[in-house]
Amino acid sequence: MQRQLLPIFTSRLVIRQLFKADLKPVFDTLRPETSGGRIFEKKTLAEAERWLCNRMAEHTELGYSIWAIETRQADFVGLCGLIPWEPVPMICYAVRKQFQGNGYGTEAAKAVIEIAAEEFGTIISTIRDSNVESIRVAEKIGMRVSETPFSDNQMLRSFVYP
Repeated sequence: MQRQLLPIFTSRLVIRQLFKADLKPVFDTLRPETSGGRIFEKKTLAEAERWLCNRMAEHTELGYSIWAIETRQADFVGLCGLIPWEPVPMICYAVRKQFQGNGYGTEAAKAVIEIAAEEFGTIISTIRDSNVESIRVAEKIGMRVSETPFSDNQMLRSFVYP
């Protein structure tokens, strides 16, 4: 039987499953003005809603997906979790603009990757070369540049954990 991965608690955060009620903060996290050009950027509320429904279904089917990051006071900070990828799950994280610079992305990603590594062994990530902040988070949580690329996109750098 699959181990329950959620909720995940850190000293300041709760990482939990996404719900339909999260649509507005999810869109705020993923829209072009605040997403920083992330791969899963969403230009409309309808796109964000489809993305959210897909993540909810993915969690139900697989037991993992991308999840909500909240402060202990229930402020929606952003997103962090795993997406199915070959050969192993890929960690993704995105912090809403007003919460950036507080270490929340690193704290959430570290908690997720530690639990994910127990479950799956290896975890991967791809990050745009221009996304310096996300590369810094990947390095802080113990990811290293992979010799094997996980995407054909030359603008993406591949990382692996452990």
